[in-house]
Amino acid sequence: MNSIKTAAAVAAITCIAALSASPASAVVISNPVNNYNNGPLSGAPIGGQQTQFMGETFTAPITGTLTNFQFTLSNSTITSLYGAVYAWDGSKPTTMLWQSPVISGNGVGLLDFSPIGLNITQGQTYVAFLSTYGIAGNGGIASFGSCLSFSGCNNVNSNPNLGKLVWSTIFDDTVPLPTPGQTQSSWSSANHFDATFSATFTSAVPEASTWAMMILGFAGVGFMAYRRKNNTAFRAA
Repeated sequence: MNSIKTAAAVAAITCIAALSASPASAVVISNPVNNYNNGPLSGAPIGGQQTQFMGETFTAPITGTLTNFQFTLSNSTITSLYGAVYAWDGSKPTTMLWQSPVISGNGVGLLDFSPIGLNITQGQTYVAFLSTYGIAGNGGIASFGSCLSFSGCNNVNSNPNLGKLVWSTIFDDTVPLPTPGQTQSSWSSANHFDATFSATFTSAVPEASTWAMMILGFAGVGFMAYRRKNNTAFRAA
């Protein structure tokens, strides 16, 4: 009995060590940096209409987590903004999966977001975007870093996981995001340019060598149980 317990303990330790040692694999999808400045991304509306959402749709290349995404701003005087990721139904966001704290948008350059616990499913479509919507006292405008199709954007490099640049212009009576009891309007999109965009996905699925170590561990338990059964039968005879 002790030998079986020992073998089981060894097998368990082997499995834990194998899973711990299994490196997470990362997949990156991106559009190239380009000097084409689309926009403007606007601050909070005082009335009329302003574009308050700009982003990029994408399809998850693996099942795992979205650990990083990036956009760029140019010529920005926006006081504040935030980044967010929603599920995408083909025309508009549906369910919020993650939203960053409000950060300063008054500047030029790379905006880098590192979500925690943002789980994604391979083959499902999502949208990552920048927004100024709902930030009290906000203002300013910014150009949104984009790349033209003839400069190597997704409809040229044929990356099936990259979607389109999308945006939403806010009118006084617009509902831009899912709101209970209200009808949400569709977003606009473009075919000739895309966001300068990068997203990193991480999967912790065990590799073949990890599965081999686990199988060997459990095989050891089975072998010890088989030996004990035979030895017991031999002594009884």
